[in-house]
Amino acid sequence: MAHHFSGRVGASVLGAIGIVLWATETTLVTFTTAIPPLQTVAVAFFFAAAISPIVWWVTCSDPLEAFRQPPRVWLLTVASLVGYHACIYYATQKAPPAAAALLQGTTPLMIVVGSAFIPGERLRWWHIAGALMGFAGVLSLVEVGGEATYSGDSAWFYLTIIGVAAALWGLYSLISRTLPEVPSTALGMFYAASSLVSLAAHFCFEEWVQPAPSEWLSIAALGILPMGLAIYFWDFGLKRGDIQALGAFSYVEPFIGAVLVALFTVSSLNWSLMWSGLLVVGGAVVASTSLWVRKHSSETSEGHPQTTRATFILAALAQVNDRQDLSRVSNQILSRLVQIGADYERPREHDEEIRKLLSALRVSMDIWDGLTTENDRTAADFGSGYVDKVCQPNERQLEKIAVVP
Repeated sequence: MAHHFSGRVGASVLGAIGIVLWATETTLVTFTTAIPPLQTVAVAFFFAAAISPIVWWVTCSDPLEAFRQPPRVWLLTVASLVGYHACIYYATQKAPPAAAALLQGTTPLMIVVGSAFIPGERLRWWHIAGALMGFAGVLSLVEVGGEATYSGDSAWFYLTIIGVAAALWGLYSLISRTLPEVPSTALGMFYAASSLVSLAAHFCFEEWVQPAPSEWLSIAALGILPMGLAIYFWDFGLKRGDIQALGAFSYVEPFIGAVLVALFTVSSLNWSLMWSGLLVVGGAVVASTSLWVRKHSSETSEGHPQTTRATFILAALAQVNDRQDLSRVSNQILSRLVQIGADYERPREHDEEIRKLLSALRVSMDIWDGLTTENDRTAADFGSGYVDKVCQPNERQLEKIAVVP
């Protein structure tokens, strides 16, 4: 992404912009209800992939970077993108709206609480307070809708699908945080794969419905905004910004979505909606405290995303199984050194990070030397051996030489 968004605050702001763009999804979907859900997902991701060359050009990134990612990354990303959107588009048309919105509102809470289990992250009281305020806002928001026209059995079926989708997206967001080495710009190829998978599923389970011109425009807008740019920004913010603050800020999405629906459909604005918005926005501000308040250096290093990346690069270095794994980790270290070299505005800010990167580079070079001189030993033998030798079997020692991919 752009250099100006490379910091933690900038990345978090970019992630928040993605959430705001996400809010357009609720309104746009209302104009595509006559189109089968898998068809909608397939065509929308086609438009999302179509705008990706612009993203690659703006960010000066390599379009083929996605093909350097392991199969598990492809499986996780494509399955999450297709599964979440297909479930949501299918079920929200037939589920009770209040309960459906409430279930979708559990995703931000899952992200905030679940992030505490990610190495390098620290859950603070303001994250919990902000998430609970946002959840209270969603509770207030969903009280407006009625449930009388929905039968019990069918309602539970569609609500279950929405619950599965909400859990899937929350889990995908948490796992994405642990994969900082996967660039956000690789999403363009994942969009294309998601479009092909959705199209194949559509022809297996649905019949093609020719969209009207207005429906084509709505689906194109879905692909460009909430399913394209929004996920680009969200992914970048997740990996480099404050995940707890972004999780709590996600509660803004259903509120903005409700406002847009009220403005562009027959619904109307009311005081209940305004009260919900106050709670949601207030919760987002509280949860973002760590972005605006200067903390002590020890706290900053504990919660900084570099610490998160440090833990995983060390784990990757200790668990290399072959030359390919070792080559991938070494490339991550060198790529980060090149990125730091391009940051001319803050040359002294990276001193500690450079020291750690060089320590990791030394370990990787020792492993390469060992592989060259002793062909009968595997990379895994050297990886765990050298990391243990440098770090000692102690987690705090691990963190001392932690590096950033």
